[in-house]
Amino acid sequence: EATSGPRTGAAPSESIAPDSADAREITVTATNFAFSPSEIRVTKGEKIKLTLVNRGGTHGIGIPAFNVSLRPGPGGTASAVFIADQAGSFPFFCNVFCGEGHRDMHGTLIVE
Repeated sequence: EATSGPRTGAAPSESIAPDSADAREITVTATNFAFSPSEIRVTKGEKIKLTLVNRGGTHGIGIPAFNVSLRPGPGGTASAVFIADQAGSFPFFCNVFCGEGHRDMHGTLIVE
């Protein structure tokens, strides 16, 4: 399941999630209690297609600043497309409780 809809207060023209045409593809692999890579660097204004691949257990990824929430299920993959339209460092984390190391499963999206 992938969600990448509008943020609160989005203008009507921003209410439709972008399609993946011309998007930079980034794949993140989730294993038990780690993301690889755990740091992602992109350019402000860039269209990103983020794919999460589950390699161990049940994991997801949430990037609240860009309204991204992926929960592909055990052994699955899921993707979301978003525009990195704000500069800064944004945390991401596992959004599916995955066991004792769940709290340590996080990373950073850096938009330059």
